[in-house]
Amino acid sequence: MDVKTKIMAYWDSRGEKYDQSPGHVMLPEVWKSVLSDVFKDRMRILDVGCGTGFMSMILSELGHDVVGLDISKGMVRVAIEKTKRKNVKIDFKLGDAENLPFRDNTFDAVVSRHLIWTLPNPKKAISEFARVSKDRVVVIDGVWSDNSMFTRFRRNFGRLLIGIYERRNPFKGYHYRKEINYHLPFYGGVKAEVIAGIFKSIGLNVKITDLTWIRDLMKKELPLIYKLAWGKREYFMVEGKKD
Repeated sequence: MDVKTKIMAYWDSRGEKYDQSPGHVMLPEVWKSVLSDVFKDRMRILDVGCGTGFMSMILSELGHDVVGLDISKGMVRVAIEKTKRKNVKIDFKLGDAENLPFRDNTFDAVVSRHLIWTLPNPKKAISEFARVSKDRVVVIDGVWSDNSMFTRFRRNFGRLLIGIYERRNPFKGYHYRKEINYHLPFYGGVKAEVIAGIFKSIGLNVKITDLTWIRDLMKKELPLIYKLAWGKREYFMVEGKKD
């Protein structure tokens, strides 16, 4: 089975409605504040797994030269349409996070958000991030499920209510099939210390920042039915700087 082809098809199918899901494009001003603290000087930044361009556009608004890359044509198409509507200049490209189509040190920095869990070879991807970056790599991710019985019950019950509320199949489009999950070492999320360990193994100086407070802010703004599907989980940003 070609895992990446299956993954690509999954995200292609979600592109048009991706931004309708709570959490994907919430709190842009909060993210602008977080990112401005990380990227203080004007930089050329690669946003890997850019999806529909949420982080790319924020970085562009902060004055950075941004390239957004994603494996999904459906996602990139939506991102391009959004930048046209907002008259924002961002270069969006198709590409594989584990085999970046750029030369060494092409960018000042590389950032990814909510990507690591969906990669068959996350360590290789992070090595690629470091290869094409002159200065730093930033990964924003979290632990999305502890796989306990209570967590599964709460999540499925919440999704049932969401499906009724949105008049759609509550269990279609949330997950890959099990045969794909088997090939994803960080499916369900990953702890900050694990990402930090990968960073250190390739020679990066590491800083971990707790972002749980952002999830808490999001949860306050969500309708009750969405809150039921959201448990409290570890959420973080790991920065890796080169010497």
